[in-house]
Amino acid sequence: MGLKRKKIGLQMFFTQYLLIIFGGFILIVLIGLGLLSIALRTGFIQSVADIEAQIQNQKLIISTAESVTPEMIPAGCKYAVFSDQEELLAGDMTKNEAAIAWKMIQNGRSISGGILGTGLAGTCYFPIERQNEICILEYAAIAQFSSTFLKEHFPAPEIVLFWFVLGTFLMAILFLSRLFGKKLGQRLRPLQKVTEKIQNKDLEFEIQKSGIQEIDVALDSLGSMKKELKQSLETQWKNEQTKKMQIAALTHDIKTPLTVIRGNAEMLEDTEQTEEQKELTHYIIKNADQMEQYVQMFGEISKADAGYVLQMEKIITREFLDDLESKINALAAVKQLSVEFKKNNMPEIIELDPLLMGRAIINIASNAVDYSPIQGSIYVSVAMAKNKISFKITDSGKGFSLEDFKNATKQFYQGDVSRSSKAHYGMGLFIADSIARQHGGRLLIENAPATGGGRVTIEI
Repeated sequence: MGLKRKKIGLQMFFTQYLLIIFGGFILIVLIGLGLLSIALRTGFIQSVADIEAQIQNQKLIISTAESVTPEMIPAGCKYAVFSDQEELLAGDMTKNEAAIAWKMIQNGRSISGGILGTGLAGTCYFPIERQNEICILEYAAIAQFSSTFLKEHFPAPEIVLFWFVLGTFLMAILFLSRLFGKKLGQRLRPLQKVTEKIQNKDLEFEIQKSGIQEIDVALDSLGSMKKELKQSLETQWKNEQTKKMQIAALTHDIKTPLTVIRGNAEMLEDTEQTEEQKELTHYIIKNADQMEQYVQMFGEISKADAGYVLQMEKIITREFLDDLESKINALAAVKQLSVEFKKNNMPEIIELDPLLMGRAIINIASNAVDYSPIQGSIYVSVAMAKNKISFKITDSGKGFSLEDFKNATKQFYQGDVSRSSKAHYGMGLFIADSIARQHGGRLLIENAPATGGGRVTIEI
């Protein structure tokens, strides 16, 4: 027996997510500051205070030396030596940098740039009086890398720290979002399974809890709906079975009186009758024929619903197709239609139920004849590609409507009467679709781009 999952609300679930993100941010900041502190202690990074301490240590040496040399200048500083007449005597500053340094000192300012202005780092200036000279040291008002290479190729350590914290935080958000998304997906999985089962009408399942209160409430509602739906479907199934049995019984019972009526009418037809009696006898036989068609239609419904019993055979392809072509030509002759019959890449032997498949194709051809205008055309194509055989029949009518695409293969559908053969009462495509599926294939309907007419394909 598994452990019972503790329930929480969605609010608490997402609060946990936010708290972990916030805690992660604090941890990343602390790690960054710790690395910065270690770098400062080891001298990997020089702080402003370190540089200023070195300047104080070198101040006496610089002020009393005969001349200022680069060796006297603390690491991280630039310098410029001016005479009393403002003449630049020595240093590693550019003329422009030296001019700015002199101006800043003359104006009594020791910091420029970011701290007093708008820049990021800012620049500090430290003047050292010498005999008839002044040496001005320039250094950044922010920590710096001790390494010349890092100083030249990377921004200041504080900026590196900022981007480190930001980048690490964004990666942490992505990781935690994926982790919590996966966790939430697992919590939603029971709900997804239930909806899939109900959609597929598979109601024999137990509902598992997600551990989240709001989702479990929805699951409980679906559980109640499952019970009611199961009862409804069972009742519906029983009613359908009863209906099928009643149709089968009715079909059987009607055949006997129909046979009697038809036989007596035919016997009357052979007797000596008046013209009026002959007309009435003909009317009886005609309507008996129509009733027999209705009875046959109900039988076809039962067979299609239950699934046809296939008699698979290996047949000679040429003979099967020649027979189909002959029958389609006979159908087309009624409306003086031309038939174009093409065969492509067909093997010598194919395996199928010749009676049922022939019937399905003739049903489609009958619909195509009904829909095509007099002296129009029908195009039949039979081809094999990628181990699949396709039978395509295209008429020269106006094509399928949007409603036809949705309902053409349903029982009794006659949205456009000409789309279902009058001999099948809206059952032609339904029967053809059932036979195609029994062969492990499918039936497709579309409108042909070239002719605009309807095209029906059986693919097995």
